[in-house]
Amino acid sequence: MAILTFVSSTFMGEKADYKAFFNIAYGTGERNVMDIYVPDKAYENEENGCILFIHGGSWSSGSKEEMLGECVALAKEGYITATMSYTLINDENRDTYSVMTVLDEISLAIEEIKSFSDEKGLNITKLATSGYSAGAHLSMLYSYSRPEESAIELAFAANKVGPSDFTTEAWGEAGPRIAKMLAGAALTEQYMNEGKEKELIELVSPVYYVNENSIPSLMAYGGKDQTVPVGNADSVKNAFEQTGAAYDFILFPLSDHILIFAPLSSMQYNLKLKDYCNKYFP
Repeated sequence: MAILTFVSSTFMGEKADYKAFFNIAYGTGERNVMDIYVPDKAYENEENGCILFIHGGSWSSGSKEEMLGECVALAKEGYITATMSYTLINDENRDTYSVMTVLDEISLAIEEIKSFSDEKGLNITKLATSGYSAGAHLSMLYSYSRPEESAIELAFAANKVGPSDFTTEAWGEAGPRIAKMLAGAALTEQYMNEGKEKELIELVSPVYYVNENSIPSLMAYGGKDQTVPVGNADSVKNAFEQTGAAYDFILFPLSDHILIFAPLSSMQYNLKLKDYCNKYFP
């Protein structure tokens, strides 16, 4: 495990009771690096939970540093947090890219968190995934479709404006096109040759993996979002309603994709996230 930087003491002039471990390699890829934030008091706990944050950027941009604010805020509340970078789709890898590779990377990142926990004596026994936009899609898709692959038991998911359903009903005409991009050239060709466009779309749509055993989920969506159409919010909310899986839904009624102009909704989401940590973590 490579720890390139270690910091402590202060953050933006405020007294901080956490330490940050930067650029820990979790795989062999160029972007397979993560940061972990550990509250000092976590070493005193018999068990700990950890929240893994996944950045957005339309699957083609962004980095782990975008989730620094969330990591620091919750580390100051006493929770171990982590943020990861992952392989992005670009012009060079467009023919070979698949979001399934990114799900594999999430598994590797969680394995590294487990190794880090063992090395530091933190005994992390529960993990939550959390993301924004494309990161929320990855968080949901992993948590609902691959919970058994996680090296640490998944406790809950907490996501903002996550693409959940790439059908035309939920997304519009762009939905299937995005689904084919995420599936990758090889899978898309296979499914399309077999006349299985619907199955291909469902393959990369988190909503189709929700069942009665899905982990509790906190989700937030903007009522005026034009980037991730509101049909995504309706679809995932309906899936949880129909299966009976536990969830909380927070609407930012006047917000677009950035979830601004809604201080009360932001406060509600943050308080509910802390509630989830208190309820589902050791």
